[in-house]
Amino acid sequence: MERGIFDIESIKKANNTLIETLNDSIKITQEGKNARALAEKELVETEKALKSALLATKAKQEELAKNSATKEALESK
Repeated sequence: MERGIFDIESIKKANNTLIETLNDSIKITQEGKNARALAEKELVETEKALKSALLATKAKQEELAKNSATKEALESK
């Protein structure tokens, strides 16, 4: 009879361990999903900032080129 009780306790312990493992796996998966979503959001914001900086740089270069051309035209007269 003792052997039967021990086996049931072992099964209960194994079951609980398995349930905890499954719950931990779900938690880890959710944390990973959240981290990826946050990283994607930050990447989009970083990309927007870079595009904005590139457009501002391009506009400044075009303005400098325009001013330089105007200055050269005035000096040649």
